[in-house]
Amino acid sequence: TATILPPAYLGEPYSASLAAEGGVRPYSFTLDGKLPEGLSFQGGRLFGVPKEKGSFPLLLTVEDAAKNSRAQRLTLTVSDPPPPRLALVLPPAQVEGPFLLLARVEGREAVGFQMEVRLADLEPDLAGLKALSPAHLLDYDPATRLLRLDMAFAKPVKDREAFRFLLTPQKPLVPRLSPKVVFYDKEGKPLGQPLPRGKPFAELLRLAQAWGREGKALKEDLDGDGKVGEADLRLLAQGYFPKPETPSPEVPGGGEGQASGEEQAP
Repeated sequence: TATILPPAYLGEPYSASLAAEGGVRPYSFTLDGKLPEGLSFQGGRLFGVPKEKGSFPLLLTVEDAAKNSRAQRLTLTVSDPPPPRLALVLPPAQVEGPFLLLARVEGREAVGFQMEVRLADLEPDLAGLKALSPAHLLDYDPATRLLRLDMAFAKPVKDREAFRFLLTPQKPLVPRLSPKVVFYDKEGKPLGQPLPRGKPFAELLRLAQAWGREGKALKEDLDGDGKVGEADLRLLAQGYFPKPETPSPEVPGGGEGQASGEEQAP
């Protein structure tokens, strides 16, 4: 029944099960053609971690118990993993009252991100922020309307809601936000130029990975109380966000409700 194979990504686990209908069960599958290094085929299933990119033409043959067979040509494509993105869910039409801003980490695993966005004509309710990770630092400057949010995760995250909070428009408008976003990959390396901060993002990441630990001489125990948690986060917050720059007179361009690759910091 297979006509196409789902795409595979370099260095990421892959699995695709192939099926057949009709004939006399049981079926047996054979696959001809060169598979990318790291992938195997057994019992109608492709699996493994691909270690080379490219397009790989394959011929899949299925034979039933009565020795009837059918063949199907397939192509397996292996490419670089898609970059992570912060997808923003916003109302698509004009709003006059408070609405929910919701953000999801999608596309690829990440252990954290830095975000900056100017909230023109929008007032945030940051006291009601709900975040996936307790290890996050938030700053909002009413004068420049710049909101900055850095968040780190104890383990890599993908296809998960990262945060949500309410925004109130100061006049009727269609919400448009164009955040700058820098993600950090599974090894904690920035996928782009880190945003300006008074302290390295790595310190926030270490705090996330040690969150809740108890003991003596923990490096992440900044206040020395024998436990890694909120008190240490408050100490890290001191001097973390530098004074924001005054924006230029131009009104920032609007996005379409999500931080795509083009909108992320270089």
